[in-house]
Amino acid sequence: MKKYVCMAVMIVLSLINMTSNAFAKENDDIQKNNIVQQTEEKKEIEQTEKNDIAKQDYIPVLMYHHFREEEVPAGDGANINIEEFEQHLKALTEAGYTTIFLNDLNHVMKQVQEGKEMGITQPELHMNGKYIVITIDDGYRSNYELAYPLLKKYNMKACISVITSRIHHGYIYTEKEIDKMSWENLNEMQQSGLIEIFSHTYDHKPVENRVYEDVRCSVTKGEEMLDKELEVRSPVNVLTYPNGSYTENMTVLMRAYMGYDLQLTTNSGVVNRHTSILEIPRITVNSGWSGEQLLQKIEQTAQKTFQKE
Repeated sequence: MKKYVCMAVMIVLSLINMTSNAFAKENDDIQKNNIVQQTEEKKEIEQTEKNDIAKQDYIPVLMYHHFREEEVPAGDGANINIEEFEQHLKALTEAGYTTIFLNDLNHVMKQVQEGKEMGITQPELHMNGKYIVITIDDGYRSNYELAYPLLKKYNMKACISVITSRIHHGYIYTEKEIDKMSWENLNEMQQSGLIEIFSHTYDHKPVENRVYEDVRCSVTKGEEMLDKELEVRSPVNVLTYPNGSYTENMTVLMRAYMGYDLQLTTNSGVVNRHTSILEIPRITVNSGWSGEQLLQKIEQTAQKTFQKE
């Protein structure tokens, strides 16, 4: 009898132990699932926050060149139909963008740097609005005759970088060259309060493989002509590299010895709190883009910029 009682007790204890182990395993599984779920939720929140930042915490800098009244084949980064440009201005306005000058961009970036030095990282760009910068390179006459009237119509700002040796009556154009503006045109636009003028160097020679003294000579002559011919100069010093050609060493030298606050490149990207003032990225606007496509390109470029960090 005792034998059967002992066996029964052992069976009961075994069942209890198995049940206990099962509950323990189930509890462990629940805890592990909770941890995994919490981790996934955290990742989703972080990604959402990152996406939100990418949507809001950056400043796109657009790059245009020459404007035409006739149709332009799609994909041209140097020419654009003027009606497409108007579509872009409309789309930017409807999307809530406010155009700012490079002087304003420099102010925002200086605030970021000062914040970093004080240990402040929020708000990321210290912005009070949704900003965008429109830049136009070379100084074509179409900037004055076609683009400028639209900028006035929509009350939007733009920054034009000119090749200074070609902005005068004595310059002889080659057959392939497109007419540039006059100093009278540039001064008129600046007086409107909608345009800032900067240097695209004197001769538009690519910087790559050139020694510093040679580049400095071209840059200095360009600035001297702007000082002489423009009635007003912007408070910020900006250099726009010809064809986007530059070297990191040259940017450092231009900052140290020429005092440039911002240096514009053709690198694709948007300005955020990690952007170097020595290498401002821009979005090349291609012909064939509708206003909606431009907005999509801006968002895509922003996402790519943040993904690289």
